[in-house]
Amino acid sequence: MHPIDTRQLRYVLMLAKHRSFRKAADALFITQPALTKSVKNLEEQLGVLLFDRKSQSVDPTPQCEVLLQHAGKIMRELDEIHHSLDALSDSLRGELRVGSGPIVARGPISDAVARLVSKHPKLSIRVAIDNWAGLVQQLRAGDLHLMVADIGGLEGQEDLETIPLAPIRSIAACRPGHPLLKHGIVTTADLPNYPLALPSLPRRWIEWLRDNAPPNTDPDAFVANACRVYCEDFGLLGKVVLHSDFITCGPEPILRDAIADGTLVEIDFPGFNDITVRPGIVYRRNTTLPPAGRVLIDQLLPDLAAAAAMKD
Repeated sequence: MHPIDTRQLRYVLMLAKHRSFRKAADALFITQPALTKSVKNLEEQLGVLLFDRKSQSVDPTPQCEVLLQHAGKIMRELDEIHHSLDALSDSLRGELRVGSGPIVARGPISDAVARLVSKHPKLSIRVAIDNWAGLVQQLRAGDLHLMVADIGGLEGQEDLETIPLAPIRSIAACRPGHPLLKHGIVTTADLPNYPLALPSLPRRWIEWLRDNAPPNTDPDAFVANACRVYCEDFGLLGKVVLHSDFITCGPEPILRDAIADGTLVEIDFPGFNDITVRPGIVYRRNTTLPPAGRVLIDQLLPDLAAAAAMKD
């Protein structure tokens, strides 16, 4: 029997994860025919069927499940080998897989990644953008080395290590000429008439809206009526707000440029402005980070120290 190529193992792991040749090929940055041929060659080499090809999905067979158990261990061991070798080198190389929430991606993580790759050009970095729940799932599956996202919902996760970063304040914004600018303020009582267009909100934002629903109003019905548009594309949210009476709320770095150039106008939202995004670095406890991961953390921590110094 010919030895199994580690590349084939990586392909099988990705196909089992996505259950689709097209999605797996996209994630691997290869063509679908190349992935199909590689999996078929491995099946012929092993003399077993690894995947049941169905019209809507590609499902691992029992034989594949056995292979997946060993493949995952092998790939983790290979990662450890690369990490140990990299630790002996002055120049970082290999691949660092980082997850980021859409909010943090426009803040500390983008600057830190830029500094890291400029200093270590041989290093390859993949940044996955997702909400914190999706990132945690990828982190626990070993698809990410670490993530940088809002950590407000991660209390009590004993398998995860967290390092808090500087909090980010929340602001509200609307279009120039918005009716509420005459008063210079927005309250929850205004939201039924001037609803919100928002990214996915941390739980504490939703809880604040529920707790501050107008009197004699069902809190859940109020939140559903007040939050009319949800989207992770901040460009789309900006256009909705610019061409309507919708209001948007979010972390200050997301809206900073649009407010600075006059596209949007910041408006006071008492109470909401006191809610902060709590970004942090998260990685699996008792897991060795690659040297590049440690360097990225060091790049992020000065931002925290600088913010603390300014606050003092």
